[in-house]
Order: sequence, then structure tokens, then C-alpha cells
Amino acid sequence: MRAAARSHSAANEACRPVLPRNCLSGHPQQRLAGAAVLLVALAACSRPAPVEPVPAASAPQPAEVTVVAVGDILLGRRLGRAMAEANDFTLPFRALGTELAAAGITFGNLEGPFCAAPPYPEAGMVFRVHPEAIAGLQRAGFDVLSLANNHALDGGYSCLRFTLRHLRQAGILAVGAGETFDEAHAPAVVERHGIRFAFLAYTYAGHRDVPGTKGPVIAGRNLEHVRRDVTVALEQADVVLVSLHDGAEYTRRVASETEQFARATIEAGATAVFGHHPHVPQRIEAYRGGWIFYSLGNFVFEQRAPGTRTGLMARLTFVGRALERVEAIPVFIEPLSQPRRATAAEARDILQSIGWNDSTLWVRAKPSPAAAAR
Repeated sequence: MRAAARSHSAANEACRPVLPRNCLSGHPQQRLAGAAVLLVALAACSRPAPVEPVPAASAPQPAEVTVVAVGDILLGRRLGRAMAEANDFTLPFRALGTELAAAGITFGNLEGPFCAAPPYPEAGMVFRVHPEAIAGLQRAGFDVLSLANNHALDGGYSCLRFTLRHLRQAGILAVGAGETFDEAHAPAVVERHGIRFAFLAYTYAGHRDVPGTKGPVIAGRNLEHVRRDVTVALEQADVVLVSLHDGAEYTRRVASETEQFARATIEAGATAVFGHHPHVPQRIEAYRGGWIFYSLGNFVFEQRAPGTRTGLMARLTFVGRALERVEAIPVFIEPLSQPRRATAAEARDILQSIGWNDSTLWVRAKPSPAAAAR
């Protein structure tokens, strides 16, 4: 208050008019001139002092959200036995669990249902998984899992139902399967910093995938369905991301029907397609403003065929609802299905096998200061 009073006094002092000596006395003409000077001075002092402009508060910047997607996850067979014997169901995520959990949203394809009771085969092509193995998925921070794959019914309807309940109780969203057609095609929506991300999932091995069906349904690869589902999801969310379990196994070649479905998904409004099932990485395509990872390959999966011990983590970075960066991070799978980041040499070979030289595929160009000011 004292400082304000001093400022006000100083302003008044500055406005006190200084007149020529005897300007209001003497000859009438001198008095008239003096009066004019006084009026001008008083008018100047009556004007309000200029107000300094207050800088406008800068608008808050949208938050950054990273979405990480990985390929096939099989928590059964020999890995299942090893985890049970060690009583450590986080075993396959020791190297990458912290990195996965640090992502804003983590997604994968669960290949093999949880079953409440044995058998849990340690070999062969029937996948049934100990329910305790969900602890590893929780610790690694998985938010959404696709059940739309050719092994979803390896334990029959009872294991599929148990898996849906088990995931729900663990706080993990399931997508691509459900008790009805509508449930199997409903998007799983995750909100981060006010931005809603919707996930959908499909497979070449759809089951009872007919509108109106009641009873377990696996969402199949159907162009009409995916176009409708993406449109509906965009009414509920800002970003739509689609999982596709499809393609020819153990080959880098992308099947024509896989390409057709993935491109139609982007044309319908999806931002990205995350493919898996071939068990090896396949090419990545920038298409009409979206991104298609035709196959991320294996993630937690034990195979020995060439290329099957490699995979990709797709990482998409959003600022608000805008996609800012797209990355494909190579991984190498150690024995007992334990993925880790690939070494520099391994990463170079993995990326070159699908036609890329760098794990950073795209970064949104930033406008120049001059352009931003316009």
C-alpha cells in the first residue's frame, strides 16, 4: 500500500502545471495567455495514465500419451511349467516389464485362454494357460488384450468365458470376443488425459460371427463389420486402433486379403492396425494418414523357425489426439519366451528384413516460428 501511495503521489506531482511567472497578473493579454496555458496543462493531467498490457495466459499444452502394442503372447506350454515351478508368473516380462508398464496404454494379443482347471499341455498346438499367469500381464501394465485369434477356443467355451471374467476382475479389457456378437464387436475404450482410445480386434478365424448371435463369438475378418465398427467407435472415442490376427505364417509376404482388410480399416477412420499371427515381423506401411504394422511377430512365444525369435513393439506417441511419432522397436526373444530389446546389430537386421533402416518411422514436422506466428 505504501508503494502504491508513493506512486500515486509521484504521478500527481508530475501533473502539477508549471506556469510562467506573473502569467495571471499584469496586462489583460498576458492574463488570457496564462489562462490558456493553465487550461492546457490541466487537460493533460486529467487524462488517465496509460495502462500496461497484461500478457495473456498461455493455453495449456495437450498431454502426451504413448501407446505400445506387441504381438503374440503365449503364457502356456514349457513357459507355463517353468513359471509354475518357480512360482514366478512374471518370468517372461523381466527384461521389458518396466518399459511396458511405463507406457500410457499397453496392448497385446493373448494367444491361449486361461483355464480354471488342468490340463495345461506343455507341448503341442492346444494352448491352455494357468490362471495365475495373469500376474505377469498385470505387472507389465497391459491395459487391453485381443482374444480374436485362432487359439481363443482351445479350452472350449468354458475357458473363453473364464478368460473374459478373469481379465475383467484383473482390470484388463478384452476385445474381439464376447458372449454375443455385439460384445465381440464392441470397442474397448481407454481414456488418458481426457483423450479416449478405442480398440477393436479381428481374426481370420472368426467364430459364429453373425449379427444377433448369442453365445460365444470371435470377431472375424469381415470388411462390412470393420467399417461399421470403426464408425461406431469414432462416435465414442478420439482415436481408433485395430488388432488383426491374420496372414500367412512364417513368411515376410503380406497376404492380399490381409492388406485389403487393413487398408479398409484405415480408410474407415482408424489411426493404426496392429497385425500378428505370421510369427515373424512383416512390413510396415504408411497409408492415407494411418499406419499398418502387418505383423509385429512374436513377443512372448517360444519357437525355433527362422525369424520367430524376433518381433517388434509398435510405439505411437500422441499429443492430445494428434499422432506425433511412430516407432517400431525391435525385440529378441531369449529361451523361455523372454523378450528383450534387440542389440544394435540385431535391430539393424530385423528392421532391414522388413525394409526399414531406423526404428523411428515418422515424426510430425514442427512448424517454423514464423509459420506458427501467422
